[in-house]
Amino acid sequence: MIKRITALFVSLIFIFGISVPVMADAPFQGFSYDFWGRYIPAPAAYIPVATIGGRDIDPELGNFVNPTDIGSDRYGNIYLMDSGNNRLVIFDRSLNLIRVIDSFVRDGAVDTFNSPNGVFVSDDMRIHIADTENRRVVTLDQEGNFIRLITQPEFDALEDAVDFRPIRVVVDRGGRVFVTVHHVFEGIMSFNPYGEFMGYFGTIEVIFNPIDMLWRFLSTEEQRARQALFIPTEFAGMDIDDYGFVFATNRSPFGDNMVQRLNPRGENVLVNLNDNVEITGSQTFQLGGPFGGPAIFVDVAARPYGKYSVLDSVRGRVYTYDSEGNLLYTFSGTGSIVGMSRNPVAIETLGDSILILDGQRGQILYFEPTEYGSLINSAIANRYIGNEAAAILNWQRLLEIDEHFILAHAGIGQSLLAAGENRLAMEYLRRGMNVRYYSVALRRYRNEVLHGSINYILTGGLIAVLAVSGFRMRKRFKKGGEKA
Repeated sequence: MIKRITALFVSLIFIFGISVPVMADAPFQGFSYDFWGRYIPAPAAYIPVATIGGRDIDPELGNFVNPTDIGSDRYGNIYLMDSGNNRLVIFDRSLNLIRVIDSFVRDGAVDTFNSPNGVFVSDDMRIHIADTENRRVVTLDQEGNFIRLITQPEFDALEDAVDFRPIRVVVDRGGRVFVTVHHVFEGIMSFNPYGEFMGYFGTIEVIFNPIDMLWRFLSTEEQRARQALFIPTEFAGMDIDDYGFVFATNRSPFGDNMVQRLNPRGENVLVNLNDNVEITGSQTFQLGGPFGGPAIFVDVAARPYGKYSVLDSVRGRVYTYDSEGNLLYTFSGTGSIVGMSRNPVAIETLGDSILILDGQRGQILYFEPTEYGSLINSAIANRYIGNEAAAILNWQRLLEIDEHFILAHAGIGQSLLAAGENRLAMEYLRRGMNVRYYSVALRRYRNEVLHGSINYILTGGLIAVLAVSGFRMRKRFKKGGEKA
């Protein structure tokens, strides 16, 4: 009975897109940062509405054991990689079990998985599985029928062989396969639609620690040989957006290049117009304790209208940014109460709903937006498609809820700027501490004033010239009369 009630509740949320009131109780405090990077409490943008385990889907499934990844297809079906049980569990929005894939037939023999880590469903509805300890990427159809394998690439004699242990996989619309491999630091491995290795895709810039460099300089050759090399960190989570750009996160110990948006050439084109804030999750570096140090983004979810959400495994938080690198909202955390996770390992979205996979508990945490979160999502969407009037209404309602939300002031200012209301835009951009767009508005307003006043300036100048000339002529004639 309880299972049916839970399934019905979640189904209604999925089907009708229920927006939870902004004043609903949340087990965590929403927050943001001001211009100076100071912590500012904010209403909760998302709250938990369900916790889903294996037995909630089907009692015969048992518990999920060490699940590692979660994905979805275009119909909203959910794919959960139950790594500890060496299986893929597929179920729909209403928590109805569709299929469990724990084996497949290849070359007339039954084959199985060995600690699979990643799953991705491409646009053609093929299922791609990073079968880690079998050192391969397996592609199946929706019925679980075998299609192909991607295995250890062949390298030239001068290249070192790679221990091909894939952990994440995504596929673009052209059929190119991108694979992150455990302890491969050269970049993401890319394969053509036929499964042939094409090379490494994307790189992580190496950041040198000045203290380590000094010690290496002062060390002997033998000591340097025992010291760690300056090598890049490896990629962790991946996703692909509607334009075919690959989002990837890396486990940087210094909090740099934590998120990348890679174009088809493998170049990072992630935009961050906010010079004052880096995309590093928490802006306060904490020393000691279980939550010390910078955030570690283990996964990323590309979302519509340029948004993307990243999952921090250190503090269990979800940080969502817009296409310009502005932090929109933050929610969840690490703990034992509802809506918090013990070991967050993956994130996935279904529309505006967000799913977090807790690897330790073997559960999916399902979140729905509050009114506050829905308004932010709508404002970003309206501005992204150029509906500035609707965006302003969204931002104004947000200011009624949270007058300290500086992004709302800046959002109104940007919409007014796009509409040509430069003087009014300057006022809102000043309140929103948006230096970049304030400078644009000021320049445009200055040009507007000059353009509108040019006729008066020219007329006044002409009158002044004529007056001076007349005065000089009158003075000259006067002097001539006196001489006569």
